[in-house]
Amino acid sequence: MGRLTATRLALLASLAVAACGGRPASQQAEPADSGEGDAPGVEQEEAAAPTPEAGLVGDGSTVAVDCPAGTDLVYVASEERQLYSFDPVHATFSLIGSVDCANGIYVNSMAVDRQGNAWLNYGDGSLWESSTQKGGCTSTTFLPSQSGVVLFGMGFSTKTPTSTDETLFIDDLSGGGLGMIDLTTMQLERFGPFTGALANRDCELTGTGDGRLFGFFAGSFYDDAASAAVAGIDPTSEAATQQWPLSTLDTGSDWAFAFWGGDFYLFTADKYDQTNPYTTVTRFRPSDGSVTTVAQNIGFRVVGAGSSTCAPTTPAQ
Repeated sequence: MGRLTATRLALLASLAVAACGGRPASQQAEPADSGEGDAPGVEQEEAAAPTPEAGLVGDGSTVAVDCPAGTDLVYVASEERQLYSFDPVHATFSLIGSVDCANGIYVNSMAVDRQGNAWLNYGDGSLWESSTQKGGCTSTTFLPSQSGVVLFGMGFSTKTPTSTDETLFIDDLSGGGLGMIDLTTMQLERFGPFTGALANRDCELTGTGDGRLFGFFAGSFYDDAASAAVAGIDPTSEAATQQWPLSTLDTGSDWAFAFWGGDFYLFTADKYDQTNPYTTVTRFRPSDGSVTTVAQNIGFRVVGAGSSTCAPTTPAQ
């Protein structure tokens, strides 16, 4: 879930495509935007994530016993380094708190683990931990630039469809392909470049509680909307398992995405669009191929997104 990389992202014409957006690796930290007033659909006061009712999540399935309150939601980080929860049912955001962890450097990507912790990669390559209940910053012993990887997309996925153990997958946004971070040792392991139709491509990642992993292969910065796509990824072969094109989606300068309830939520914005520089939220529903705008002009730009492996994996009832 993250931002535009130095490599212009464009899928091959043959790519008929399957919990962050990107920015150039050389870009320096920018001053935070003013926010310019209240955003539609956003609760501006700080708010804790809603608690699931009666042990149920949005699709009516039972929450696993190891899933804390609020882990059934989507979470996003803004360019202003603020953390929000996003309720996909009502398409609303609630402000949680600051995640200004790296001395004003921008958030590049974000993932959320099963315990409700947000993991954030910043423009200097550092990795920080934050609470999805209150925000804040906890440093880690992760060393930037391991194996030459500085900026990466990331997402958690369970190790098997029935497991509660999860892996933090990463994608090297300089073209190195898939890998993982062992959060016990804070060591990054590279798997290798993508293969097949995904070869030489970069993406943001999101995973699920039933062991699936997906990548959002964004269009280029110069409005190459036809190349945007979502792909299911096999971590063992780094190849696509499913492919969906999103030819009508303009990814702009900042993007992120997350899986929730059988659907993908794509957060896209073009900061240089004077008319509408803020994030648009689009729902892609692979079950019927529909692409629906669920929120516009939200008042800030999303640059990282994540959903935990406790999030629902089937459509809302």
